[in-house]
Amino acid sequence: MTTPATVLLVDDEPRVLDALEALLAMEYRVLRAERPEHALARLAEEDVAVVLSDQRMPGMTGTELLARSREIAPDTVRILLTAFTDVEAMMESINASGVYHFLLKPWDPHELLLLVARAVEHHRLCRERALAHLEATQSDLVSEAAVRTQLERYVSPRLVDLAIANPGILDLPGSWREATVLFADIRGFTRLIESTPAPVVVRLLNEYFAEMIAIIFRHQGTVEQLVGDEIVALFGVPEPGPDVALRAVRAAVDMVAAVQRLSTRWLAEGLPAFDIGVGISSGRVMAGTIGSERRRELIVVGRAVVAASRIQRMTRLFDAHIILGEETFRQVGDVVEYRELGTPRLKGIRQRLPLYEIRGLREPAAATAAG
Repeated sequence: MTTPATVLLVDDEPRVLDALEALLAMEYRVLRAERPEHALARLAEEDVAVVLSDQRMPGMTGTELLARSREIAPDTVRILLTAFTDVEAMMESINASGVYHFLLKPWDPHELLLLVARAVEHHRLCRERALAHLEATQSDLVSEAAVRTQLERYVSPRLVDLAIANPGILDLPGSWREATVLFADIRGFTRLIESTPAPVVVRLLNEYFAEMIAIIFRHQGTVEQLVGDEIVALFGVPEPGPDVALRAVRAAVDMVAAVQRLSTRWLAEGLPAFDIGVGISSGRVMAGTIGSERRRELIVVGRAVVAASRIQRMTRLFDAHIILGEETFRQVGDVVEYRELGTPRLKGIRQRLPLYEIRGLREPAAATAAG
């Protein structure tokens, strides 16, 4: 059985309240108040669909009461009963208090019943619309939270915000674009896992990946893969820019420094430590997203991807932390301290490529002077 709507009657004359209650009690739950302040108290306590108030009452007019009721019960529909004949003044007062409708005394019972019925229906429809909007908003928030949780595993918070505002930014159809690829690998990882208890290895990896991913995100990179001890990061996909190579190099420098800090702490705790090597290459890559509507993955292929992987392996040969390919070096050479490594052959790449060890970033003043 449907619960009847609640109607609050406000009048300082009990006989008027009696008449109104007799007229409305068959259809609605009726509350009464003989003073405006009592009416406000009832509105604060009860879920009232319609408040029907007299205009002339001691201490507070009906329009003043209804105006104050908007602050306490904004969804309640307001009806005013009045004997005033100054329509212009009355309309100004009604507009100020947000009155749904007014009736002149003496009222017609049939007209009053119809008016209250319309007011109750208006209240119901407003509630349904508000509920639908709330449910839609909650659904959107849940969906956004799910998307954000998924995205934050791979891309920077800034790019997450962009993707939430414009989901199409990550829906790459598959196209060639300029990008910089970073490969980072833990040196001696196999030896580490063979000689260290599993819980310790997991702890070290968790702390390591947390630091590395935070650095990549800070430089607006995207984590394309975490495979074993290897990190593959992209700069310029899906968000291109003129400084992607420099951001990748700065990220690499920060990553090496972070691993050195972690290692110092681990050794102080009696734990094993490790070092990393980073290879970076720039060039055209084919980037696209594949998968289903529920889960999509970013894939990137191209010579720059292969080159970055092969360059990373050369860090062990040259005992270097960071090595760049020629195209990346061309874009950042004036802001880094470096050592030329010649043109060793890289497995799977026919053409020999000049390689450069990065030993640090130049101070801004030095870089400007060199330019």
